[in-house]
Amino acid sequence: MKVYNLEEFATKYNLKDIYGAYAAHFYVNGEEGDCFSDFDTYEDDSFYSMFAERTLFTKLLLVQRGSCLLQLHEDDAEQSVQLTAHDMLITTLNEVASVSNFSADFEAEGILVDESFAKQAQRYQLNDTKYKSISDIFHFVCDIVRHQHINKIEMIRSMFNVLRLIIDELPYEQCSVSRDLGHKKEVYEVFLHHLYRNYRKERQIRFYADKLNVSPAYLSRLVKEISGSTINEHATSLVYKEICNLLTQTDMTMGEIADHLNFSDQSAMTNFFKQRSGMTPLAYRNR
Repeated sequence: MKVYNLEEFATKYNLKDIYGAYAAHFYVNGEEGDCFSDFDTYEDDSFYSMFAERTLFTKLLLVQRGSCLLQLHEDDAEQSVQLTAHDMLITTLNEVASVSNFSADFEAEGILVDESFAKQAQRYQLNDTKYKSISDIFHFVCDIVRHQHINKIEMIRSMFNVLRLIIDELPYEQCSVSRDLGHKKEVYEVFLHHLYRNYRKERQIRFYADKLNVSPAYLSRLVKEISGSTINEHATSLVYKEICNLLTQTDMTMGEIADHLNFSDQSAMTNFFKQRSGMTPLAYRNR
């Protein structure tokens, strides 16, 4: 079976909105417009067959309305995926799919990109905010690939960087922590996610407990039970490593580092660092 690169694929399926062998955008069964490709799920089998092709790139599909059924195939494994409005599907290089059971009002848009967004097929049900954010990115990509821009490749890559960051957050947002506290490891992993994102500014237990909809006492016990370390030890370890990194890898002043990491002043940061390293930040930088 032939494996298509993006340019070959775009030629076969007459995709109009494409940038080299890197990115392409298409609509399915939408209203006629400048960005729309000629996919009609009722009169043309293009959309049916394009997901059955083996490719060297990632396919992302965002469902605007209606529904359809995909039968995903990877090696000897099969998985049925029902897509409905505000669902996003990501398929990797390894999966092919059979598409069927379109509703009469089915509309979707897709992005093809020569980058990896997932290790295996993923389906996400997006809330209104995330759907709007991802839909806006899809539209920006469509506009960028269709028009002349001096910094076109940088603009497209920026859009995909933002899209990847949003996608990385989705599993945590869809984790029902407050309703399922029995899964302690899952709660701990979500805690770490928030800690890595916020430790530079937030190191209070209550901040993270509020994020997870649990009490500070419960979160403290859980983190200690799972990891053997306290929340404070987790946070201070990250802060110390970040100071070391900024001292060796940047030209930031001591005051700038203290402000960046939300210390009350430079002296507080110096005392914090000296307690852990046995030397001042300046001595560490000048070693």
